[in-house]
Amino acid sequence: MKFIITAALALSLLPLSACSNQDTEKTKQEAAKATEQIKEGSKVAAVELKKDAKEAAKQSKAIAEGVKQGLSTPDKAVNVNSASKTQLQTLPGIDEETAGRIINGRPYHTTDEVGTRGVVSPEQFNAIKDKIAVK
Repeated sequence: MKFIITAALALSLLPLSACSNQDTEKTKQEAAKATEQIKEGSKVAAVELKKDAKEAAKQSKAIAEGVKQGLSTPDKAVNVNSASKTQLQTLPGIDEETAGRIINGRPYHTTDEVGTRGVVSPEQFNAIKDKIAVK
């Protein structure tokens, strides 16, 4: 901010220094007036920056709260009758091969069938039973 003020001041005073025949008192007064205008402008700019910074902080907080809310929302159940191999692999303990067996065993009428048909091991079924659905 100080750099901007200094640069603006220097640029505004440049034409004044070029006039060697001008009265030094007049030059000093014009420099003081230009400095005062820049000073007032920088105060206004500082107030606007503060407002913008406060708004940015509010928006950042809202984003963080939204992310937290999104992460804490329970995952939707994976439909074992329509999920892709990749979607099935998002389930705990389900690798590509097991996902393929689940797909080959379709259709399922109940979620328990995924376990009772031997498509997944009992341990795998216990890990996914609350995360799957049949629709």
